[in-house]
Amino acid sequence: MATGLFSSSSKKHNGAHLQSSIEERIEALRAELSTLTDELADRGQDAGKSIRAKAHVARERAQEGVEDLLETSEAMLRELRRASLRTGREVSKTVRENPLIAVGAAAAFGLIVASLLSSRR
Repeated sequence: MATGLFSSSSKKHNGAHLQSSIEERIEALRAELSTLTDELADRGQDAGKSIRAKAHVARERAQEGVEDLLETSEAMLRELRRASLRTGREVSKTVRENPLIAVGAAAAFGLIVASLLSSRR
């Protein structure tokens, strides 16, 4: 019997070697796929943590901005109240000191408003 390149025992040996090589490659691909899957999962967790941290910082900044806005608004409101009280006292003082001028000014204001309202019709 000839044991050459084309003999059946050589084919069996090459087939077994080829099968073994394919299985090794498949196993290597599975290991690599598993590694990639783990790495992607880690990166996903890291990205999630990063996003949560950034959202927390943004929420804190927004809260600080709202608090600053409230403080500024309250200060402006206090100033407006003081100004309106001061203006009210000044108007009362002026009316007491000059009642005829105050009555004349009120009458003039009333005539102007009446004129504006009647011209709309």
